[in-house]
Amino acid sequence: MTMTNRTPPEQADLFCETDNNRVARTRNSMLWAAYGDALGFISELVDEKGLKRRTQGAPLDRLMDWRRRVGGRGGVDVVLPAGCWSDDTQLRMAVSRSIGNHGFDVETFARIELAVWPSYALGGGRASKAAAKNLGAPNALWYANTFSGWCDAGGNGAAMRIQPHVWASADLNGGYLLDVIVDSVCTHGHPRAIVGACFHASTLAHCLRTGTAPTLEECGAIAANLGDALSLIKGHQSLGAMWVGLWERESGKQFQEVWQATVVELCDAIHHAATAVDTKSCLTETYRAVSDRLGLADKRQQGSGILTTVAAAALAVLADNPYEGCAAAANALGTDTDTIATMAGALLGACDATAQLPEEPLDSNYLLNEADRLTAISQGQQVNSHPYPDTLTWTAPQTQADALVSENGHLVVEGLGPVKEQDSLPSWGPRKDFAWQWVQTEFGQTLLIKRRPELPSRKAGNILESPNPPLPPSTPRPHKTAKTPKNKSCPPNEAPLDRGLDLDAAVKHAKEHIADNTQLGYTVRRAARDGTINDLVALVTSLRDDLRR
Repeated sequence: MTMTNRTPPEQADLFCETDNNRVARTRNSMLWAAYGDALGFISELVDEKGLKRRTQGAPLDRLMDWRRRVGGRGGVDVVLPAGCWSDDTQLRMAVSRSIGNHGFDVETFARIELAVWPSYALGGGRASKAAAKNLGAPNALWYANTFSGWCDAGGNGAAMRIQPHVWASADLNGGYLLDVIVDSVCTHGHPRAIVGACFHASTLAHCLRTGTAPTLEECGAIAANLGDALSLIKGHQSLGAMWVGLWERESGKQFQEVWQATVVELCDAIHHAATAVDTKSCLTETYRAVSDRLGLADKRQQGSGILTTVAAAALAVLADNPYEGCAAAANALGTDTDTIATMAGALLGACDATAQLPEEPLDSNYLLNEADRLTAISQGQQVNSHPYPDTLTWTAPQTQADALVSENGHLVVEGLGPVKEQDSLPSWGPRKDFAWQWVQTEFGQTLLIKRRPELPSRKAGNILESPNPPLPPSTPRPHKTAKTPKNKSCPPNEAPLDRGLDLDAAVKHAKEHIADNTQLGYTVRRAARDGTINDLVALVTSLRDDLRR
């Protein structure tokens, strides 16, 4: 089936004065990233014998149904449909939903999206899973998310998901970097993960801006400039004042020194990749040489946040088209196939706005909708964003099986909203205490979610708010305002005006966090934004005695 470069009906009238080239490149970057993920997912963590079992002896040159065990030893074997994504694209879409007209809402991403993700995760690294578990705890803070080994977490779990920050950015010359860093810190602590994420974002921005992949020489210059990104961390109120101090106490090292050493490590890796390139060899042989030179199959650094992003950048230079790059990464057994393929797909798709996919990845319409929404944000247009529960009243699922709940006889995923069954017979575990069921959200994403035999009721505090763009409590990003051309009309301004405020809940939350300046400031901001002037006065008056004490 050939993929057509279509506009989803609900997005048809979204764009007023928009760079059509940017629209097409963002769409293809989104689609090819998902395609590379789906193709590389089939070969993830298996040898040649295991791959033949998954593909039933067929070459890995197309998307196909395949069987995989989910849920570990107590889980089940399920058939994943052709084009099914792994955790890479799942988390990428979680990031995408957390971006609105006011920028990246790190609170909803960390405390809601990440906390719910384990219930439907298909894969995921150790750091991402540990971080997500922590963020489900009451009063969790994204900038103080410490767990065993957190400051050494240098994998590519951050780099694989940060593309939406670039797709939504009005400034492709670095305006996305702070959001990338804030996003990365939610799950990963070592500069290797953060620098790698910044490098991948910067190469993607180059592709989106110019329509060409940066040469490896240009990649070296991009990497060298990331030493300056340290100033973004130092200047951030939560990262510079809190997170860096936690990191240095835990590691016993100076963060600035490790950051600069990591930038040097990145530059060295790019140089090693360049020395392995043989333009006279075919792509498969050349990529194998690059892989060997970088040590991508070495289990000690298989998912490195540095090496895999360099591998993806090399593929973007070497491959003639997105399909070749994705297929080369997916067939390099022993490496992190899905993550390298998805990052290479994002880069190559952004370079070639006309490249047609041989098959559609899962939920392509939803992917296109999000690509168009993010592009509109980059142009300063007002768009509807995903509705989230109020973080003041939000309670995360206690276990993976608690996210799928019932409300008046209908299925709901906490934090994501109503879903519909895609199969009437869930796959039950061996002890019949848990099952895995296919559902689809109202916004169009298919999930294989863990559930209990008897679904719990939805928590009262987890009702979704109106689908207007949330105001993030940190790192707001200004956007350029698009001019409306003559004889064309933009959608009405849908920026939030008054979503209402539960004053009692706000006072209770502020009193419980009276010593936490970030939470206190967030509560006051929410009252100022969503309530009346009398609500704001009442909140401050109620807190006065507590603050004086």
